[in-house]
Amino acid sequence: MQYLKNKIIIVLLLIANITLGQDTKITSNLKDFEGIWQFIPPEWSNDTSFIALDFIHLSKRVILFFEKKDKSVYSLDPMVIGFEPKNDKDIVKLSDLEETGSRMYFYRPNPQAPNDSIKYFKEASPSCFASFNGIGSDDYEPPSNGKPNYFLFNFDGRNYEYHRQIKHIPNYIVGALLENKKELYKVETFLGVKYAKVKIDKSFIFSSPTKGTNMYILKDDPVQVLESKDDWLKIRYYGSKTIEGWIKKTDVE
Repeated sequence: MQYLKNKIIIVLLLIANITLGQDTKITSNLKDFEGIWQFIPPEWSNDTSFIALDFIHLSKRVILFFEKKDKSVYSLDPMVIGFEPKNDKDIVKLSDLEETGSRMYFYRPNPQAPNDSIKYFKEASPSCFASFNGIGSDDYEPPSNGKPNYFLFNFDGRNYEYHRQIKHIPNYIVGALLENKKELYKVETFLGVKYAKVKIDKSFIFSSPTKGTNMYILKDDPVQVLESKDDWLKIRYYGSKTIEGWIKKTDVE
């Protein structure tokens, strides 16, 4: 009986290794990971005290944390990301990282580094299997129409770290960023966006600087600034529906 148990365990281990091996042969493209992603804690996690957002842009990754208790935000420095080189080539410098692959690497920045040799950079995590929309991973399928994209990280061959794509940073997190100028600057610079907050009781929205509408936004509402023209700002407001229009510059801070 013990022999049979051992044999079963060996077979299961072989199956697990084969499965993981199959996973790692299916490639993802770095451009598919571009965007804003919300970390979805696993069902067994008891820690719901925070929300984590991943920003991935131009081969870099920034993680922003929102602490629910005190509504504060902080971010980690941008990490350089990329896939393992083809043909099992060793990673010697950051430029060896590829845009397609299955094993993703993360390197923390080093402002004093004289060049891009990895000896000057700290690897932020071990290599992991990275999958866009679950391609090549067990129990996951591409999203059906209308459902958001997602990506998975697998660091240990067993547990997946799940991230769901969102179209914009939630208003309550933008509001927290607007209260923390240092973190606001980091996020705006990384994403190439600009945010502002309404400072008057009602800010009426114009379809053009010379044509008003009945729409308005309220004090403390956060907006994304799309364009500046004379005394006007073209903004986008994410409410129950997304609104774009013009408001007076003096309405925001």
